[in-house]
Amino acid sequence: MSFSEWLYRYLVGEDMFDRGSGVFHPGTIVFESMPTSETDTTVSWEGPDRGM
Repeated sequence: MSFSEWLYRYLVGEDMFDRGSGVFHPGTIVFESMPTSETDTTVSWEGPDRGM
């Protein structure tokens, strides 16, 4: 299984390790950029709705 397939299955909440190990958070995914210097601010944005 490729990493992208694993990540997709993990994000949609499939059980990846043991029964009942799936993690699903409904709604959109929120991304945050990490500051690269002391003066940078953190920027957040939302991904597309996953339709679930």
